[in-house]
Amino acid sequence: MKYLFTLLLLLSTTILNATNFEIIINKPFNNALFDITQDYDRQISAVGFSNIYNTSNHKDTTYTNAFEYLKNLSNGNGTHMDLIKVDSKTNITLDKIITLSQCSKAVSILKTNNDGYFIGGYTNDGLLIVIKLDANARVIFTKIFGTKNYNSMSKLVKLRDGGVLSVGTSKTTRNIQDNIFESGMGLNDVYLTRFSKNGKIVWSKKFGTSHDDEGIDAVEARDGSFIVITRTSNGYNQNMVIMRLTQYGNVIWKKNYKTNDIISAYKIIQLRDGNFLLSLSQNARLQKEYIRLIKFDIQKNITNDKVLNTTYSSALIDIKEYSNSNLIGVGYVKDDYNTDGLVVILNSKLEMLHQEHYGGNNYDKFNAVTILNNSQSAVAGIKTNNNSQESNMWIIKLNEDGSISKF
Repeated sequence: MKYLFTLLLLLSTTILNATNFEIIINKPFNNALFDITQDYDRQISAVGFSNIYNTSNHKDTTYTNAFEYLKNLSNGNGTHMDLIKVDSKTNITLDKIITLSQCSKAVSILKTNNDGYFIGGYTNDGLLIVIKLDANARVIFTKIFGTKNYNSMSKLVKLRDGGVLSVGTSKTTRNIQDNIFESGMGLNDVYLTRFSKNGKIVWSKKFGTSHDDEGIDAVEARDGSFIVITRTSNGYNQNMVIMRLTQYGNVIWKKNYKTNDIISAYKIIQLRDGNFLLSLSQNARLQKEYIRLIKFDIQKNITNDKVLNTTYSSALIDIKEYSNSNLIGVGYVKDDYNTDGLVVILNSKLEMLHQEHYGGNNYDKFNAVTILNNSQSAVAGIKTNNNSQESNMWIIKLNEDGSISKF
C-alpha cells in the first residue's frame, strides 16, 4: 500500500498559479472534487474521486475480447474515493485513495470533534458508504449499507450528537425483507439513514409517492428535528418538497412547490437567525436556467423568495453564511459553448453584492464551498484544461468579495 501511495503521488500532476491560491490536480482519466472543509490545523481537505488503472500486469497478455480485457483491468482498479489535503502554501500534504472492492465515489466530507472525518459516498453498483477516519486519515470504521436495489447518496449531514444523516435515493422495492420500503410506489424513493457517532444505524426510512422521488439535502434544526429537501418528477411535471421530520424520522409537515418548469434543488442551510435558506435553479423548457433562493421558518412560512437575474444560465450548488450574515454561493454559469465556475456574494436580504466567473474554454464547475477561520473561503470543483476531455480536481481560495486570494 505504501508503494502504491507513493506511485500515485508521482503519477499525479499538480498545476499551480504562481500567485493565486489555485490548485489543479491533474491525474490520469477523469477526476473531480465534490465537497470541502477546513481542518483544525487550518489546512483544507476535500473529497471526490480519482481513477486507478495499473496495466503492468497485462502488458504481455493479448486479448481478443474487449470486455474480457476490461474485466481483468478493473480487478482492484477503477474509480475510488480520494481525500486531498492542502496547506496555506498550496502544498498537497495528503492524497489518500480509499480503495474498496467496488468502484466508489465520495460526495461529502465532515469534520468530527476529534479532528477526524466522516466521508459519505456510494459505489457504482448502488451500495452506500459511510467511512470514519481519524485526524491522520486512518480508517476507524467503514459502513456499507443500502437496499437490495440500486441506491445513491446526495449528502451526508453532520448532527450535533456526533452522528450523521445520509440523504439519498433508492429504487423502489417490493421485497418483504425490506420492511422500511413498503410505502414506496414509484421508480425511486427518498432514502434516509441516521447513524450514531460510532457507526450504528439508529433508523433508516424511505419516503415516496407513486412517482419518481429523489432525496437532495437536509439540515438539523436547533430543536433536533430535520428539514429535508426532495424532488418528485412525474413526466414533464416536477415538484419540490420540503419535509420536517422528528429526530426519529417521523413526518411533522410537508410543503409542496408545484411548477411546470424544470426545477433542481441543491442545498439547504440554517441561518444565524434560525430560519432556513434553500438554493435551487428553475427554468422554463428551452429557456435560461435561473437561480432561485427561498427563505422560510421552521413552520414552513416563506419570508423571502428571490430570483437572481444573471446574463447566462446559472445555478448555485452550495451556499454558506458568513458571521456578518452575508452569504457566498458557488456553482456554475454557462452559455451555449462554455461552462465556468460561478461565485456569488449576497447580503442578508439576498441581494447580489458581487459576482465572479472562473474557468477556461472548457467545462469548469464549483461543487462546494466552506468558510475559513479568517473569513476567506475555499472552493472545490471540476476543472477541464484547454484541449482536454478529462476533468481534474480543482481547489481555489477566495476573499470575502469573491475575488481569488493570494498565498
